Amino acid sequence: MDNSVFGISNGILKIKVNKKGAELASVLQLNNQYEFMWNANPTVWNRHAPVLFPIVGKLNNNKVLINNCLYEMGQHGFARDFDFELVKKTETEVQFLLKSNEQTLVKYPFQFELFIIYGFTDESNQLKVTYKIVNKSTSEMHFSIGAHPGFMLPVANLNEYEIDFFEANSIERHLLADGLFNNETETLLLTNNKLNLSEEVFDKDAIVIKNCTFKTISLNHKNSNFKVSCSFNDFTDLGIWSKKGNHNFVCLEPWLGYADEVGFEGDIADKKGIALLPEGDTFEASYYLNFTS
Repeated sequence: MDNSVFGISNGILKIKVNKKGAELASVLQLNNQYEFMWNANPTVWNRHAPVLFPIVGKLNNNKVLINNCLYEMGQHGFARDFDFELVKKTETEVQFLLKSNEQTLVKYPFQFELFIIYGFTDESNQLKVTYKIVNKSTSEMHFSIGAHPGFMLPVANLNEYEIDFFEANSIERHLLADGLFNNETETLLLTNNKLNLSEEVFDKDAIVIKNCTFKTISLNHKNSNFKVSCSFNDFTDLGIWSKKGNHNFVCLEPWLGYADEVGFEGDIADKKGIALLPEGDTFEASYYLNFTS
């Protein structure tokens, strides 16, 4: 028995989750065997859907100041690189847990429990993903958390795809320089609430939208029924990303928090977009994915 991958199915979709990072590795539509998740090809991008915690994005010089002490942490934090414990598995839900430990405390001086829960809903093609964080420290805890699922495109040509923002007529994109915000923005005009994708869209790195006024988007193939929609009421920010030069996958990323600005060297409490969890409290947020092919 493989104790590193755990699967559940509702008869319409079958998902698999890796113990490492509690990462969603597969969403298979059973009637046509279509695989929605990116295959983590190491020559392109070696992940499927990493969970970003306790930071989202990149830190200035990969360092963060917490209570007058400087800690080193790589982009998107460390949760994605740790093995999680399987704490619950039913026919329709699977739940994982990462507890703070000696290795995490070197990077992030807080005691915590991070639960990641995948479950099917009453909608046959819908998956609910829930993050639950418990602050086990004796002080308040600053954190960010985000999703980074990559979806396999049925035709490898970004020009055939669009992002539907439903309610928005334009979006303000916050621009990055080597992974950090450079205080520049760019307005992207939408056509019928939709952004036409192209390889050039990602030449400037991810499309990052802060403080989203909309809470649902979808990735659509213009020439087929393929669609992945994402609803993220509990999250404030959004990233849309594909690796420069790639035509095989697109990531839709609900975030609570985002990367540092160029030159930021302040305490984590002053980091823009950061969330605060009081001592002993619990934070919970969910997003929903709907799949059609």
